[in-house]
Amino acid sequence: FFFATVAGASAQTSVSPFVTAIDSILRDFPNNLRHITGDLVMAQGEFENYASMVQLPGSADCIITRWHSTGDTTASWQAKMYSGGDFNAAEKCYHQLYRQLKGCYMRLQDSSLVYLSGEWNPAKEEAAFTSSTLRLGIDDWRYSKVEVELELVYQLADWAVQINIVSKQPDEMPAAASRF
Repeated sequence: FFFATVAGASAQTSVSPFVTAIDSILRDFPNNLRHITGDLVMAQGEFENYASMVQLPGSADCIITRWHSTGDTTASWQAKMYSGGDFNAAEKCYHQLYRQLKGCYMRLQDSSLVYLSGEWNPAKEEAAFTSSTLRLGIDDWRYSKVEVELELVYQLADWAVQINIVSKQPDEMPAAASRF
């Protein structure tokens, strides 16, 4: 039913499936991503990975990670968007995804839209890691730590581009303060 609703809403308003997926993920953050968590994919000592029921168009894999921590019980969402040996193709994907994310929003209950905003960090081939972070411009404690991180990373002779949506605490903040 959830997917039919998302697909129907997308068809009626001609919103891109990419925007619809990001909206669905962001709106489920106060629920710790429980409404979009699918089957268990992998369990290890410190974390579990689950399939995401919301797939981002063009992604190779979308997962939800739950950590076994007493200080921080929040979940994170990740999509692998590109993997390959060509830096120029990876950089193009990274830049295109940033432009798409800048057009993404979360629809509030009153139907108003809150857009993602952030600063672009250009990729450089000599840097093994580049990221750009976007946040929702909303004064709601449930979203105060939510970040959308777009990363371009060099891993084992390949470039990878991924989108991470996380609830991140500042480095100086104790772990217990990060709970929703």
